[in-house]
Amino acid sequence: MKAKGLLLIFSTLLLASQAFAGWVVEEVTTNREGEKTTRITYIQNNRMKSVGSETMMFDLEKGLIYFLSPERKAYWSGTLEEYRKGMKEGQKQMEEAQLKKMTPEQRKAYKQYKDKMEEETKEPTLKKKVKVEVKKTSGKTTIAGYSGQKHQVLVDGKLKEELWICSKINIKDELDLNKFTQIMEAMRGPEAEESYESSPEYMKLIEQGYPLKRLTYDEEGNKEEVTEAKKVEKKNIPDSEFEAPKGYKKLSTAEFIKAMMR
Repeated sequence: MKAKGLLLIFSTLLLASQAFAGWVVEEVTTNREGEKTTRITYIQNNRMKSVGSETMMFDLEKGLIYFLSPERKAYWSGTLEEYRKGMKEGQKQMEEAQLKKMTPEQRKAYKQYKDKMEEETKEPTLKKKVKVEVKKTSGKTTIAGYSGQKHQVLVDGKLKEELWICSKINIKDELDLNKFTQIMEAMRGPEAEESYESSPEYMKLIEQGYPLKRLTYDEEGNKEEVTEAKKVEKKNIPDSEFEAPKGYKKLSTAEFIKAMMR
């Protein structure tokens, strides 16, 4: 009886730890030139960390965005509004730096061009609304120990993506996908064209599970890149994984902009 009781307690604790566990996904992306890049994504409790050629973190509960630079042992963090303000200031600084390199004639021509563009943008323009269609196919495959169901995403009638969705990897239980998409769209800026990835059809697909494999295509139907999961783990991720590492210096917005311009 004693052994059975201990076994029951252990099983209960194990199930409880799994219920509150997040996801760690290691993926490899191959572009059309055959170049490969690796990215590791951590997702838990409405927080996300993406580690690749650059490192970004999102804390959806606090509304914070992080950029980490292991090279400089530094980071920047702030709200979405602070990020957008910083990007606007950064663009202004880069523009001023370029103007200094121009001849008086070039500066005059640039000013005329800019004035014309600003005049055109004063008139309200409707963003082009894309038509998104998702088709479930009979194709299935096993990747990193998980089964994926093949879906095709058509944008304005053209094949844009093929995704193998795994319903067992329920990231929507750990991440508010609508809130995350809204942040990503806001980071792109109001002048950016509407993204098919923020459409209700695409969001409904992603809510079904995680894409173990993703193929993207250009306007001509040529394959752009392939992203495939190499390792998927369900585990309890420590809070420290979603914080700036110890010893990292926090950059001000001005310092962050300067670092980006280098």
